[in-house]
Amino acid sequence: MTKLLPLFLSVYTLGLFHGVYSAPGRPGQQLQFARPRQSSGDNDGIHLAVSPQCGPLAGKTTNVNAGIVPSSIKTIVSFGDSYTDGGIDNGSALLPPILIPPNDEAGGRSTNGPVWVEGVAGDWGAHLMDYAQWGACTNLSLWPSNPRKVDFIDQMATFLGQSNQLDPDTTLYSIFFGINDYIASLIDGDHMPEAAQTILNEIQTLASPPTNGRSFLVIDVYGRGNTSAWGEAYKQQVFDGLKAFHEGPAHLNVAYVDMAAIWDGVLGPDPGFRAFGYTSTAACTVCTEDCNQYGWCMDPEHYFYWIDGHPSKETHRIMADWVEEVLQNCKA
Repeated sequence: MTKLLPLFLSVYTLGLFHGVYSAPGRPGQQLQFARPRQSSGDNDGIHLAVSPQCGPLAGKTTNVNAGIVPSSIKTIVSFGDSYTDGGIDNGSALLPPILIPPNDEAGGRSTNGPVWVEGVAGDWGAHLMDYAQWGACTNLSLWPSNPRKVDFIDQMATFLGQSNQLDPDTTLYSIFFGINDYIASLIDGDHMPEAAQTILNEIQTLASPPTNGRSFLVIDVYGRGNTSAWGEAYKQQVFDGLKAFHEGPAHLNVAYVDMAAIWDGVLGPDPGFRAFGYTSTAACTVCTEDCNQYGWCMDPEHYFYWIDGHPSKETHRIMADWVEEVLQNCKA
């Protein structure tokens, strides 16, 4: 891998697209869809086999959209780690998501195709400005063990330093952190409350002059199939902060998207990875048998991960589907 550090550190780093339409759901109820999300020919047969559970912007964390109207969004500004990193981290145009072996990164991405936010932007016809960086955490001052010295604060500095003139009414700010913070917390101790506060502080900055942002999407899958008391408390703190922003004087449009159900569904027994169309939950590039000349699996289209711990392009596509379903169906 050209960007990944040695295996001990690689856990920190953290194809094409279509829209999804379905019937509205009620809080706490699994959504029922009017048509199959994808036909067997779409996305190499990989599809969502679980549905978002919706709820109110109150109480325990849940999937909810309080005010974001996808049809009004013309620009997406994205911050995050390798799950959102499109290979260029300054908001400019991304390289084509093309894999050129033996390089295992498609256009600099930690996957073999487009990342989830490219799918959402493509479905909406929105311009994408991506500032995400592989290995990023929320705040480096909290995590001395984080192997790459990049964080949300640095990404914000890059964005703000450009003095972009974006229309607050048509711009969505996407924030997807927590994976690297959680991993670091296993080494450095529980500083997750401060990590959550960093996210809320940066939203406050984006909502203030000169940016005056109005719409904010926060996504989480911190444990990728694992949970902890401090991880869940981190989620709750961010969720409660979004509620305060929405109900405060600025009345921000906010959405919270929890992807844990995807990882739980694929890596656990209910419904299990085969229900999604996968043949393996392993990483294609960590091949041990029946490998190609590059040491990759022979059937990457049906592997959950591409690089160790990093979604394949098919997984990124269903992540995009999940975001779109929450925004459409989980309206507060």
